[in-house]
Amino acid sequence: MNEARENLGDERIRMLVDSVLGAMEAGQDHLVDMPLAELLASPDEPLKWALLFHLAGAGYRPAQLEVSARCAAEVVLMVALHDSFRGRTLDDEGRRLVARALTDAETMVGHAVGWGTLAHGLASEGRSGTVRSATDPKAIGIDATAALWAGVSTSARELGYGEGYEEGSSLAVAVAKRNLKESRTPEEPDLRQNSSGRVVVPSATLSRDDRKQWDIEQVIGKALPLVHASGLADSRRDLHAGHPHAASAIDRILADLAEDRPVSIRPTLLVGPPGAGKSRLCRDLLDALGMPFAAIDAGTTSDHGLTGSPRRWSSAYPSVPLRLFTQHKLANPGVIVDELEKAGRSSAGSVHDPLLSLLEPLSATKWRDLFLDAEIDASRIIWLFTANSTQGLPGPLRSRLRVLKVPLPSAEHVPALSDRIRRDLLAELDLEPGMEPPFDGEELGALTNAFGAQGSLRDLRRYVEELIKLRWFEGRQH
Repeated sequence: MNEARENLGDERIRMLVDSVLGAMEAGQDHLVDMPLAELLASPDEPLKWALLFHLAGAGYRPAQLEVSARCAAEVVLMVALHDSFRGRTLDDEGRRLVARALTDAETMVGHAVGWGTLAHGLASEGRSGTVRSATDPKAIGIDATAALWAGVSTSARELGYGEGYEEGSSLAVAVAKRNLKESRTPEEPDLRQNSSGRVVVPSATLSRDDRKQWDIEQVIGKALPLVHASGLADSRRDLHAGHPHAASAIDRILADLAEDRPVSIRPTLLVGPPGAGKSRLCRDLLDALGMPFAAIDAGTTSDHGLTGSPRRWSSAYPSVPLRLFTQHKLANPGVIVDELEKAGRSSAGSVHDPLLSLLEPLSATKWRDLFLDAEIDASRIIWLFTANSTQGLPGPLRSRLRVLKVPLPSAEHVPALSDRIRRDLLAELDLEPGMEPPFDGEELGALTNAFGAQGSLRDLRRYVEELIKLRWFEGRQH
């Protein structure tokens, strides 16, 4: 991969390659998609294959699927080439070409099956034992297709086993090994690459009082666990029920996740009119994933509110990422930044400024905390933002965000939303939901009429509050 990169003459292509490799190195798989898509649209086939095998060997699932699909397409081309010569009288060169086509087809079938199988989290109990991506993914394809090829009696089949499969297996093993950290030792495992833990504060020099006051001692040099996704189908169902008008945004965000893998969501900006429920959706989403988080109002927060302040000040305090690490002892907590477009600028700076480095994979892995005066790894933090509009956002910041629209709810959403609001109001009063039954058809009709064709959730909450008050008043009358 490094050789392919060094041979690049196009600076734009090299920048995209660096972006992809940097995101993988930082463990932010979700930031690979956009630059990778642009690279795959380029005409440089050797680069594309090298990059795809590199990412697939590193365990990047979309690359594994892409390799599988491209290899399957190559099989079709090779079979079509073979069929085009069927019935012809061939010279030696022609016969070698046809045999090579069958060999390549067999090789590519093995890759297609093997990488596709790995992408879906399966392994093979075949001739090499349990096979996984870090050892020999090609062997999975061999095991799965062995019965098929056993029925083929051609010299090409022998060539395929002798050259194609062996070469393919060696390639896959080499790709996987190149992605392992050479510096790791059995005594000092590289926890940054471990899906179950990550060192976020490698080192820091602090006084005893500072360590005790902020509980930083518990995270310095320690591998903090990563929250893993679980029960995604249930989370999706619950989020759809609570935010039916935002189903599209919910699905786009949850598509970043895989069951039993560390939660990793690309920095996402939810844009919609006031009253669309953007902030509540962010909170419910992180709650559903079991993610602790901090909420920040961009309109009232300076850059120091996010980055912390140097210890030379008497009122010094740690950055938001560091406070989350020390409070929750997790490497991938969440941060919700509301009203991003309303961030102002003063002598204390703007919250937009530190976000540029915090949202960039490479710089986030070595982000300097002002309080510690040391680098921390903030690359696994989950960032969610809300805004009424993207106008006023700096271009560099906008380019780092996935923008999803959240519309105002419509009349069809009133039943589900009003029931959620009813339960919220009861919870605020510390009452059980059963103490106030769901709304009946007549009540829902009244709420829908008051709401209109489309409206704000704030208005709907006011209508629900009035309806519940009316219920209580009538109950006292009786």
